Amino acid sequence: MVIHTYGHSRTYEMEALLKLFRPAEKFAFSIELEPPAEDEYFSAVVLPEADGLHLVCRVNLNGELRRSEKNLSVDTPNNVLDREISGLSYPMFCELTGIQPAWGMLTGIRPVNLLRKFTERTGSLAQAADDFRNVWYVTDEKTQLATDILTVQQPIFDAAPKKSVGIYVSIPFCPTRCKYCSFVSNSVAQMGKLIPEYNQCLYREISLVSQIVDDFGLIVDTIYIGGGTPTAIDLYQPLDWLHRHFVNGQPLREFTVEAGRPDTITMENLSHLRQFGVTRISVNPQSFQDHVLRAAGRPHTAQDTVEKFLLAREMGFDNINMDLIAGLPEDTVQGFYESIDRAVALDPESITVHCLSLKKAADFYQSLSMPDAEAVSEMVDYAQKTLTAAGYRPYYLYRQKNMAANLENVGYAKPGFESAYNVMMMDDSQTILGIGAGASTKVLGGKRGIERLTECKYPYDYLARFDELMQEKEKQLRELLG
Repeated sequence: MVIHTYGHSRTYEMEALLKLFRPAEKFAFSIELEPPAEDEYFSAVVLPEADGLHLVCRVNLNGELRRSEKNLSVDTPNNVLDREISGLSYPMFCELTGIQPAWGMLTGIRPVNLLRKFTERTGSLAQAADDFRNVWYVTDEKTQLATDILTVQQPIFDAAPKKSVGIYVSIPFCPTRCKYCSFVSNSVAQMGKLIPEYNQCLYREISLVSQIVDDFGLIVDTIYIGGGTPTAIDLYQPLDWLHRHFVNGQPLREFTVEAGRPDTITMENLSHLRQFGVTRISVNPQSFQDHVLRAAGRPHTAQDTVEKFLLAREMGFDNINMDLIAGLPEDTVQGFYESIDRAVALDPESITVHCLSLKKAADFYQSLSMPDAEAVSEMVDYAQKTLTAAGYRPYYLYRQKNMAANLENVGYAKPGFESAYNVMMMDDSQTILGIGAGASTKVLGGKRGIERLTECKYPYDYLARFDELMQEKEKQLRELLG
């Protein structure tokens, strides 16, 4: 299918809208005056007129053509132009495809954040919810989900100390790579020789960030160690450094380690997590169906997950999260129901339900078609009903590109066990200081509202350029925080 533009350059936004209806398709592009001669295209043309601009949108799909147009002011900003293109085109796509996306024409990853901004602007959550339904075509069910989450999140926002920051530490190593994974992760077998040097650089960066925290009077609110699979390596030293530089007697709202894969969890590394004050861990089954785990490249069994979860309980962990994925290959609706039921029976404090997202960096991207949308929708609906009936509340939500059924990832937690880091990070409500290869830093309050700094994705680049990276990072952070 061809995306055709003329008189503007809002191609990215048009592609995001089109992916709601053709999620795994690759697109060609045209910038001629007239729409292309191809059988299928999505066209948005902006033409100057004496008293302003004239927007013409066309959708040619399945042998049928639809057209809609509107006059705009000559000074229409890009964000308004995006909304006008979507507003004219979205109903045409729905009519021609028969698809009614649950999140309407919202294409961003943070719909709850958008609802909060609408609420602040209108002064009314009820009015913002009406806009979700009537302006953006979000279904009643998803509007209610976003409203419920925003209500749960508000006390978490309110409890954040002034000048607080979150610390994210990247451990980009895994024992093996899962086939659905699109994160930067390197197998210990292939890249294990880098770990000693990586630890040395991690210590130096922790020291640098700690000095900046002290110099600017910042308060560390949360620490989150992710990856990769952090427990794929010996975490004793990184935990010790983090504790000495950022904890050292002061209370944190949360200290999370993504233990993640059960095949990396041992009594020894759980003991280290306890020793250094980790308050929240993840033990992630992804599925409780062994054949599904094999197809996803997860070299552990459902029973392994149960045993490691119970081991963590025995060792005193009273805040454990479990992740499950809807739409994995070889899974069925009934199989996913059983996985949800088994997770609930273990009674973790939180359960996060993801929908499979086919990212280009994942092994599945080339080998799989998108999962059946109806089946994934049934899985997600069952998860929501079952988890809320069991006392869990949805507390954070985000969406991804190429996601099964264009749905969402939702974290559910028992009251009082919501992850403050997840909420603050996903809402862009707190400065996050990233440490390590692939870590992202975002500083609130910059010229553009939020300034983002990224480090080299891959450990070998991070190590080779470390001194240069740290000089630039310190310079930028001090400028942004000053």
